[in-house]
Amino acid sequence: MTRNDPAAAWRVLLCHKHPVSARLHFLVPEQGGVLLPRALPRLAVVSESEQGPVVQSHPAMALRELQGMLGVNVDLEWVDAFHLHMETPGELVAIYLAALPGYDLVEPPPRTRWIQLPQSVGMPWLDREVLRRAYEVLIG
Repeated sequence: MTRNDPAAAWRVLLCHKHPVSARLHFLVPEQGGVLLPRALPRLAVVSESEQGPVVQSHPAMALRELQGMLGVNVDLEWVDAFHLHMETPGELVAIYLAALPGYDLVEPPPRTRWIQLPQSVGMPWLDREVLRRAYEVLIG
């Protein structure tokens, strides 16, 4: 993806929170990272700025595109209480949190897997920080 590609300026963390037990899973790529459709560059840092990117796609567009990429036949839901941006070389990247609704996990799409937060031990700090921030929004 190039810098002119609108999809280059967003990433999604996909989760499933069981509506009764509050069991929380995250869909992550097998090759590393926790964001879809691709990991952040190595030099990414959490942006402390309150402003997002100047030009940004609406989260619904990102979710629809991600749903098509993953081949998931269930409508993903945007978690609007989650706000995070990452500074990367040359751009500010919006990080969206999406939730898979319902009681059951779907079969993970190829090259992805479902994990729970304890399975993130050993992942790079930035990936764990993204998961931690999502956990705080989802569980409190």
